[in-house]
Amino acid sequence: MAYEEQGRQIAADLSQQHGKLLEVRLESKSPCRIVLKYARGELVLPSNFIFQFGYSGSGPSCFHAFLEASGFSISRSQVETAEEGVTLRP
Repeated sequence: MAYEEQGRQIAADLSQQHGKLLEVRLESKSPCRIVLKYARGELVLPSNFIFQFGYSGSGPSCFHAFLEASGFSISRSQVETAEEGVTLRP
């Protein structure tokens, strides 16, 4: 799918810029707030970003592909059912 390929490309681009992805904090579903902790700093994704969690759809599919490409072992179902406050590590 195009969304999944976009997620993998974003993972490659961000890893090149910021180093290895060490941790992902799922802080809020609505508005969506995801914090990415890289070897060289943190990024807070804006609420209108393509990555989402906690439901079934293109946002969680793209986020799942991003996480897999970043070295995380997580199923799509786990992304779709993720709750606020969860911290993910590879």
